[in-house]
Amino acid sequence: MPATRRLDLPAIERALREVQSRFAELSRHFTEPRDPLTDEVLHNVLEGYALIDDYVARGVDLFDLQQLNLMLEINATVLCGKDPVRRLEYAQHLAATEEHFFNNVEGGIKDLYNWYCAYRGESVWKRAAGVYVRILSKPQLFIEGNNRSGSLIVSYLLMRAGLPPFVLTLDNAEGYFNPSSVIRNSAKHGVKALYELPKIKKKYAAFLEDKAPDPMKFFLSDTAVPAYQGGL
Repeated sequence: MPATRRLDLPAIERALREVQSRFAELSRHFTEPRDPLTDEVLHNVLEGYALIDDYVARGVDLFDLQQLNLMLEINATVLCGKDPVRRLEYAQHLAATEEHFFNNVEGGIKDLYNWYCAYRGESVWKRAAGVYVRILSKPQLFIEGNNRSGSLIVSYLLMRAGLPPFVLTLDNAEGYFNPSSVIRNSAKHGVKALYELPKIKKKYAAFLEDKAPDPMKFFLSDTAVPAYQGGL
């Protein structure tokens, strides 16, 4: 895939709007209750896609020690978007998240970074799945918004490998939410984790690969791509 190819943000929005419009119907098949996909959440997620699109275009390596902190911006974006007023409202929470991100010994960025370095040689599907499992399992990487942030980081990894991003659709919603519930209820450390998490990672990697969309579905062919301009 050419390095100039960028995300088609309107196509991603259309896919998310379809899920939003049928969320009540879809949720009947979820193993745990899920909050509806509100306009605000959808808007912030789209801004998150625009952010990782920019990261990939600029060659940002989120797993470089000097750039690990850029994951915090992904989380802040899915929680409150780019609006400076909302950022101010969330200032205390964002500060607490940063503290948790860097200093939580069992579930912070050091744990994720060490895992990624140990499995850097695996296929992108397994690396992306493993990163998602590591972010979402207990204790989680962020205080809030781990599902959305984790999915965007998964998308970033796939895009860096020239593959389309993961985007929630009618076709993959059940396969995304139900395993995510299992992961959220799993601990990342302990004897059980030694045999449980690799199995979960393997299944999630297979899910990501099986449900990968045609690259043309969410990518533009041209270099130029406008920033997300959608409104609530």
